[in-house]
Amino acid sequence: MISMFRIDDRLVHGQVAVKWSKQLSVSRIIVVSDSIAKNEIQVSALKMAAPAGVKVAVLGIQKAAQIVNDPRSKDIKILVVTNDPKNVKELLPLLDQKELFLNMANYGRIGGSLSDKEKITETVYLSDEDKAVVEKIFDMGYDFKYQPLPDDTPQSLKQLIGG
Repeated sequence: MISMFRIDDRLVHGQVAVKWSKQLSVSRIIVVSDSIAKNEIQVSALKMAAPAGVKVAVLGIQKAAQIVNDPRSKDIKILVVTNDPKNVKELLPLLDQKELFLNMANYGRIGGSLSDKEKITETVYLSDEDKAVVEKIFDMGYDFKYQPLPDDTPQSLKQLIGG
């Protein structure tokens, strides 16, 4: 079962690997990205970043849906992380689990110019394309919580954007 679905440019790093995985008591982290799943070096680096006792899998969208929807995953606490809202938009309709904690933090500052993006929070910058994708996710009935760390007060991304 997915405990949290997070968008974070850095994927598996200190906040995700240590803070969130402990807070959520996850035993699996699934990184979802068709492109990253094909890059052996990135896959290896992400697996090495896992905290003790937590397994990391780097999967494409279709394979991630298959694994998460497998009845054997029902009793496993899983943290799903990706670095692109498009991956969330594509994966959500494929999931059997509809009640999800969507989280976005540390997104939009890596790659591309910040001048082309709107600063939503201190750690979230969205391009017009990102906002359009996020709006489609809102239209599916979901919202994201902006909550970089477990101890931070969660805020509605929809409200932060002004929706």
